[in-house]
Amino acid sequence: MVWKEPSAAERRLCEQLEAHGLSVSWAKIRRWREFGALPWKKQRGLGRGSGSTSELLPETFVVAEALALATAKKRPLEQAVLHAFTTHPRFDQVLATPAVPLPERAVRRALTWYMARHDSHPFAVIERAAQSAGSCPDKAMEAALEAAHRYFPKLYRQATQRRHPPGMTAPDNLADAGGLATYAVAIVLGFENFGADAIVEAASKSLVDEYDKQAFVQVGKAVREAEANGENPFSRRPRWPSLQDRVQGMEQVEYPMIRTVRDVLALLVEASPALASARRAGSEDPDVLHIEKARTSNRRTDEYLRRAEAISHHPGARAWKDFTGLLLNVCTAPQRLRTFQEDVTALDPALDDVLGLSRRILASCDTPTVPRAAAGTLPAGITSATPLRNGGPGRHTASGS
Repeated sequence: MVWKEPSAAERRLCEQLEAHGLSVSWAKIRRWREFGALPWKKQRGLGRGSGSTSELLPETFVVAEALALATAKKRPLEQAVLHAFTTHPRFDQVLATPAVPLPERAVRRALTWYMARHDSHPFAVIERAAQSAGSCPDKAMEAALEAAHRYFPKLYRQATQRRHPPGMTAPDNLADAGGLATYAVAIVLGFENFGADAIVEAASKSLVDEYDKQAFVQVGKAVREAEANGENPFSRRPRWPSLQDRVQGMEQVEYPMIRTVRDVLALLVEASPALASARRAGSEDPDVLHIEKARTSNRRTDEYLRRAEAISHHPGARAWKDFTGLLLNVCTAPQRLRTFQEDVTALDPALDDVLGLSRRILASCDTPTVPRAAAGTLPAGITSATPLRNGGPGRHTASGS
């Protein structure tokens, strides 16, 4: 493809970035534009064959600066977009409301890119392994089983060292890991591809401490009888949605909802260092006690807080990945999205003033460690007012990107 010479607006943007110590070629800016990552004013004709002109929007430089910082180490543009969307590259750590006004088109393209590549969920790992084997069903099954039987024992070993990912239920032992591996492959590729005996055996390995052997003998007999009668005993078992289904599900979620879920999760990440300090110190602060009570009574609320704390331990250059995984975990699961407002508003009003909460915790813990929320005022964009459509978070809404 032959590109036209840079426009006056593209040259001007290059000059603005250069003035801020960021060397970006006009060709790179052109690629950002074509990807849909830069807010750009439509060109207007000058009339009488004099060509056209375009002007920079006020938010164009903000986005270009973030992308320039995020692509400094030649990362994929999709990764840079997600980095800017979840973690402002100007800062080393995740901050509430990155406030980078990225266009919807770029964010959606980047999320689709992530869904096709991420390995933060065992089902996604298994799906990718099966797809890599090509169109041969036997090879796909073999690749899927191999991937699963690597993933779950590794998860068990991580759990023994207390390093397994938050929100992920770890196997109790290696036998449990083997059973979960087989069951996970069945969920991804379909239970119809396994015999009843294989599924029952996998369940017996995984649940050996919860049921006696006789229970599995009876279950095995029942499912074999069902198979003999031409029935599918596992027809009601869940099936992992395909990548296409997950992408289509994401497309059904309105962009303002995606942004707001992002902002609420960012607020939880921002509050995590202070809350962790409070738990270690046994703080009796009323807001801390309220949060602990909420997470004890709601499993999903506790999961969001634990995953947010894990994200807060990483610099932004790494945090974007786990943050994006958590964002998709909410937005691609209809049931989770429907309950998200209830799950996070259970924390209200304890996080209405994260800065004040951090200062109180610091004072009570008498520690020199300053959580990032206490380093200054929170970025603009998080308010406590407007309920959302489609069952999103009720009190924390966002403006900006």
